[in-house]
Amino acid sequence: MDLTQLKSFVAVAHYGHLTQAAESLHLSQPAVTAQIKAIERNLDVNLFERNTQGMKLTPAGEAFLPKAESILQQMRELDVFALSLSSTYVEQAKLGIIQSVDRQMLSRLVNRVLELDSSLYLHVENSLSGEVLNKVRKKELDAGFFLGDNPYRTVYSIALDEVHYVLVVAVQRLAEAIENPRTFFNTTTWIERPAFSAGDKISNRFWHQHKLSPQTALVCDDIDLCIELVASNLAITLIPSREAYRAIKAGKNIALVPGYEMRSRLSYIYPAEYETDKNSQLIRQAVCDTWGVSP
Repeated sequence: MDLTQLKSFVAVAHYGHLTQAAESLHLSQPAVTAQIKAIERNLDVNLFERNTQGMKLTPAGEAFLPKAESILQQMRELDVFALSLSSTYVEQAKLGIIQSVDRQMLSRLVNRVLELDSSLYLHVENSLSGEVLNKVRKKELDAGFFLGDNPYRTVYSIALDEVHYVLVVAVQRLAEAIENPRTFFNTTTWIERPAFSAGDKISNRFWHQHKLSPQTALVCDDIDLCIELVASNLAITLIPSREAYRAIKAGKNIALVPGYEMRSRLSYIYPAEYETDKNSQLIRQAVCDTWGVSP
């Protein structure tokens, strides 16, 4: 007798029908039937009476039901206890990162964390800037990186750097962008960034600042793909300057439009409640060491 058989028995007892029980267990009806027959064979007793209305417990089935339910409940409690052991005795932290953070800096950060405590299990989750802020606020993440102004008092911030965004176009369109920028910007397809991303905020600020009503036919959250689309003369967009210079150095067919750039503050954020938490303090120290700022 195994747990799958017990689950099938309890489900059939609860629903009184094989079909409904099978659906609740995400199994086929023949599979549930086989489980019931196996447990009855193992116990050498009939647990159900079969009729046209469905399945009804026999006296033996009624006596066995609370025992089966108790065993399943104990197993659920054991699973919860096992998870609590994992979270209690394994030091871990969940960190939200965004595309705008330099990957070399992130590598240095991880190395610094391990230098300070090699036993700390660091779970890194890639996400959009707004989602990182929301998850940190809800304590679904222990900390993360965020671009822009933090509006929450329950979330603390450490300013790390400014990220420069530049406007990039295909090389053959640069002269047109410089000579008649307003017409060019309003008639050329822009790559829009996903909602809640840092790039989305930057683009909206840029359009508002320059009083533009651009065409946006593309949405893309991958910077490398954005560069390829621009290089193919399919669209224009704003990207972090380091990514633009990296692409130009690699020979990509893109150019920077002079005089059009945006800046946004990069911050490390964490829940205010974690101010005195040992692991939170350790990661904050590693972040400050990596970026060369004061805690």
